Amino acid sequence: MEEAASSAPPALAGASPVYAELLKGQSGVIQETRAHILRMMVELEQKKELCHAERVLLSTFKKDITDAFTDCRNRVKETFAAIMEDLKNRQEEMLRQVEDSAQHNLEVLRQRAQQVERVEGKLDLQIEEGQNLLRETDNFTVFARGALYRQLPPVPVQPVQLQFKDDFPDLTSLSIARFLAPMHHAVQVDLKRFLSSGETCAICGNIFYAGFRFQIQLKHDGRNLSAYLCLRAWHDISPFLRLTIGFTLALHADGVVLHTATAKNTFQGPNDGWGWNKFIALNKIPDCSEALFEVNFNELSYEFVTGESRRAGSEPPGAVAYPPLQELSLQ
Repeated sequence: MEEAASSAPPALAGASPVYAELLKGQSGVIQETRAHILRMMVELEQKKELCHAERVLLSTFKKDITDAFTDCRNRVKETFAAIMEDLKNRQEEMLRQVEDSAQHNLEVLRQRAQQVERVEGKLDLQIEEGQNLLRETDNFTVFARGALYRQLPPVPVQPVQLQFKDDFPDLTSLSIARFLAPMHHAVQVDLKRFLSSGETCAICGNIFYAGFRFQIQLKHDGRNLSAYLCLRAWHDISPFLRLTIGFTLALHADGVVLHTATAKNTFQGPNDGWGWNKFIALNKIPDCSEALFEVNFNELSYEFVTGESRRAGSEPPGAVAYPPLQELSLQ
């Protein structure tokens, strides 16, 4: 009775003992209500945290979509500009080829026309001399000049043998194949330039999948080429998201698949990417400029991380620029 009375509100603490049981019951309800409110507050905070995490994810999606498709538009424009420039150069080259052939053929005609004109002039002179002899009435003159006329060498008329050039450009040789690189889940890299640049690390590409923007990170130590799949904005969403990805990474060069590797991993903790420290030995890569890294996704799922389940020591959004990479063993 004393315990119930002591827990009662101050205004009712000195009330008659007849209210003791009622006050005790009300005190139990109040405690239960407080406990329920506390549970509700925890649940509400968790839901608010989920909303905050989703808002960060949506903001990241928006940025990734904007950046990815801006890069895509620029890539399309640059590719068409390069194609047009190449076609313009090929046009000028082919027009020069046509002009050279035409000028050669016209020169052949000019030289032949000069030869014909000289021969025709000699023939006209001999014909005219012959006609004069035929009209001559003085027999001595006819005898003397006729004897000389008969000794004139014949005027040769060469057969027509003109060496024309029909060196027309081959329009079927026009090709834009070297500009044709897939943009869907693929990254084209000038490996020869990268390996000879003195740089040991490069982040390249624009791979957009399920709202996320990925890139390929390459490293080399002079003997092996490392390849990693990196999530562009992972340092922004890692405190709130656990992302699981299954993918296959393939390296193409000269139309041949040089190497493939498959992994399924969860992006968590401070890791910025998943990949292989020794993806392929450098001596297995042909001496070519362009290589293609192709990513095939076979699984992608994620869940939000809130409350106590959030990873300990995770940095706030934007605090980590390039976290260390997580290495996978080759299988």
